[in-house]
This record gives sequence, C-alpha cells and structure tokens, in this order.
Amino acid sequence: MILDIKNISKSFGGIRALKDINFSVKKGEIHALIGPNGAGKTTLMNIISGVEKMDSGDILFKGMSIKALPPYKRALMGLARTFQNLEIFGNLTILENIIAGMYLKNQRGFLSSGLMIKGINKDIIEKSSSIIEYINLSHRKEEIAKNLPVGEQRLLEIGRALATEPELILLDEPAAGLNTRETKNLSHLIQKIRDEKGITILIVEHDMELVMGISDMITVLNFGEVIAEGEPLMIQKNPQVISAYLGED
Repeated sequence: MILDIKNISKSFGGIRALKDINFSVKKGEIHALIGPNGAGKTTLMNIISGVEKMDSGDILFKGMSIKALPPYKRALMGLARTFQNLEIFGNLTILENIIAGMYLKNQRGFLSSGLMIKGINKDIIEKSSSIIEYINLSHRKEEIAKNLPVGEQRLLEIGRALATEPELILLDEPAAGLNTRETKNLSHLIQKIRDEKGITILIVEHDMELVMGISDMITVLNFGEVIAEGEPLMIQKNPQVISAYLGED
C-alpha cells in the first residue's frame, strides 16, 4: 500500500466531520473517494495533504507516518495535491506555473530569479515544457494562466502537480465546471498518468460517469463515515450507497 488512512477523526466545534476513517490505497491504482456534499471528502483530502490537522488517527505514506509533517515535506516525499477551487498562479504564464511546481524538487532558480524565465536553468525549462506537452497545453505555453478557460486551468493544475515528481496525486473534484468533452479529455489524462508514469491517484469527484469509468477501487463516505468500499460494479449495486448517494435510478 502506498497510503494507509488509520482511524482518522476530525471535529469542527461540536460537529464531527470525520469518524474513525480507515482505508488504504494500493500503489498504481486509481482510487475514488465519493459521497454526498458534506460527507467529509475534502476535509479528509486536506488532512492527507497537511492543510488541516486531524484530531486523532494516523496517515502512513509509503509505510511512514506523515501526520506531523507540514505540506511541503509531504510534497517532497512524493505527495502532490490539486484543489476544488483552482490554486494556479493566475498572473504567471503556463510555463512559469509548471516551473513553480518544479522548484520543490530542484531547490533553485525560480524564486531567486524573481519569477523571470531568463534566470532559470535550461534543463528545468525543458522538463517544464515536456510536462506542458504531456497535458496538451503546448499551444498555450506563453499565455497568462488566468486567461485560460476553466478546463485548461484544471489541466494546468494537474501539470503543476506532475512537476513535483509525485508518487501519489490527490485530485479534488478535477471535473468541476468542465463540459462533456473536457471531462472526457480529463479522464484520458488521469488514466495516462497512471498507466504511463505509474503514479497513484486518489480522486474526489461527483461526476459518477467519470468515477465509474476510471476507478479501480471506490471508498464511499456519508456523514463522515465509510459506508462502503469496493470495485465500481460492487459500489453501483450496494444498497447503502444507492440510498445515500447514487439514487434509485
């Protein structure tokens, strides 16, 4: 297992957001985390990435406890994250955004150069350009990120996560705001990242067609608790899941 979630609980005031959450993610799989709004999915993603602190429990990444580590140290270990609300650098170009992601691994050049491409190592620029090509944004390379349509901004955020050379990427509702064509392209990219790069994916998503089409395993949350776990066909037939989330249709 690349990720083990052990007995995680979290409360906000008197509200219990997560209650003794347990599940594991196998290396090389696409693992989906689904559930109704308010089920605790994003809270759990925040805890895994280090944005939020848990009240109790543990997180093992590659067999090591990371619960005491800040987000940047988790990233250095190979854990990357995208956000439901886009967190790109809007005033930078596509290339500069990807280079910013690479800074974590390279520890040089980008920040000290005052965000100027001319001061950055040629190898970093070439690697960043390769990632931009991989996510199909080469035609936008020099454009300012905030001027991109939402679908391409989503791709850029995934590209920036790839720039950190991760072993596990947490995707928080990557299809939010996308049309059918963009969602299909996103689906292909996620599968390509897993199949070609061997990167494990943990995805929170409401688009059930996307989830059922790409996931190897699905964990279902409801009211902060795990109510089901299994392969897509098993989840689709689970009475508890149907009642809580998928609906009778």
